[in-house]
Amino acid sequence: MVNFSIFNELSLPLEQYTEQKKFGVFFELLKQLKDKGLNQIRMSSEFEDYDILKNVSFREFFGRQQEIDFKNRLRDFIGNQVIKIDSPIIKDNDTDELDVLNKTEYLYNNDSTNGGLACCDIWHTIAVSFDSDPQWNADNISIKKEVIDENTTITENTVQIKHASKASHLLSHQNFFSALEKEIQQNITRGNLWDKKVDFFPQIIVFCPEIEKQIKKIDKTVFDCAISILRDVESKQKKITDFNHSPESQSVTQNPSLKIYRMFTIDGKKEFIGNHVKSLPNHYRIYFLEKKGKIYIGHIGKHLPLS
Repeated sequence: MVNFSIFNELSLPLEQYTEQKKFGVFFELLKQLKDKGLNQIRMSSEFEDYDILKNVSFREFFGRQQEIDFKNRLRDFIGNQVIKIDSPIIKDNDTDELDVLNKTEYLYNNDSTNGGLACCDIWHTIAVSFDSDPQWNADNISIKKEVIDENTTITENTVQIKHASKASHLLSHQNFFSALEKEIQQNITRGNLWDKKVDFFPQIIVFCPEIEKQIKKIDKTVFDCAISILRDVESKQKKITDFNHSPESQSVTQNPSLKIYRMFTIDGKKEFIGNHVKSLPNHYRIYFLEKKGKIYIGHIGKHLPLS
């Protein structure tokens, strides 16, 4: 599975006077996709090259905007602050996918297409549209697929493309997201977590530097359980406080010789972390600090000294 959705360029242009509302729905959809593990959206062209309104390019559309908040949201989107945008959908080194595209013709409403809808079938991911027309108000889109084999025989069938133009459509794709989350967790190991921590935990979970050495010593069963908990938090399925947790007692917090074990590095400064999740095997703990919308992880391991 891949970690990106694909933009359906056929959902542009938008109707004039609806654009702010449509962009708002689109941005909320991208936010929820990011929460569920699809951290990028691939497009057939740079978004700035699309016509947002009929015969109105993005650059012209952007220049017309008078409302500061909306203009800033557009600027954030183009600057990869909403979600990472990448193009093209199939790159030169995606040789297997290019081979499939070259041997296959896709049709939508009997018109040939090799853009977002077609590439969703190749990449087995979700197509994302603007809610610009009733045809895009659907959680699946049907397209025709004609495959030419080595004997020049053409096989034709209809395929269903997973699709969303609003956040409510994602409810129909829970099996897909469950499989994606399972694969993400299986790909996280004690050997690669530190180097790829931002890829695996891009939004909420932040690991303090002290974690780097700890994870190499943790039993795999404990590690996998910790990752499952932290991914639930990262994907906003649960809050860290939904798990069995507690703060340290006064006898610890007021004892300098014990408190020092609970000082961890956050943004270059040592801070006390006393709250800990107690839901790991072997009585292990996850020491965490909630701060400015982030969850800082200072320690994964045995309970820190109490005496």
